[in-house]
Amino acid sequence: MKTFMLGFVAALVVLPASAVAYFRLGLAETSSDANPPAWETFVMQSAVRASVRRSAAGIQAPPQENADEAVVDGGKLYLNGCAGCHGTPGKPGEDHSSYPRVPQLPQVGTRYSQPEMYWIIKHGIRNTAMSAYGSFYSEKELWALTSFLRQIDHLPPGMLERIHTKNAASGS
Repeated sequence: MKTFMLGFVAALVVLPASAVAYFRLGLAETSSDANPPAWETFVMQSAVRASVRRSAAGIQAPPQENADEAVVDGGKLYLNGCAGCHGTPGKPGEDHSSYPRVPQLPQVGTRYSQPEMYWIIKHGIRNTAMSAYGSFYSEKELWALTSFLRQIDHLPPGMLERIHTKNAASGS
């Protein structure tokens, strides 16, 4: 029993001390053009998902009078404000140097729920390229963006043309 307790205490001391030494000695790669190790990606993605899920709990998407029009309005906002980093359908975005990498939403879609996307767009995610846009968009615009993002990787036929037509008509 004494050996077990000694091993347990040693693990409680050695593992955290090793982690601190790893970072304090500068052994962790920090350049943005290097691919992060799988464990780091897993830990960060898990932490972000859990935090967003907790933060968005209780947020309810408002009822929409015209769902298609909300998708078109959100698509227009997306093309004018988000596509530069996240890409447009058929064309990747331009920002490939950020860490973590900027998700190319037209190609991969999103695993986040509509309330979670609303929270992310409104508040951003610290230490990533995702800024907070809550002060730039109205509540209606934030929800329109989430409506578009829910379908971005599988837009109904003709929807992208409607978005481009509305975008061109408004002069944006």
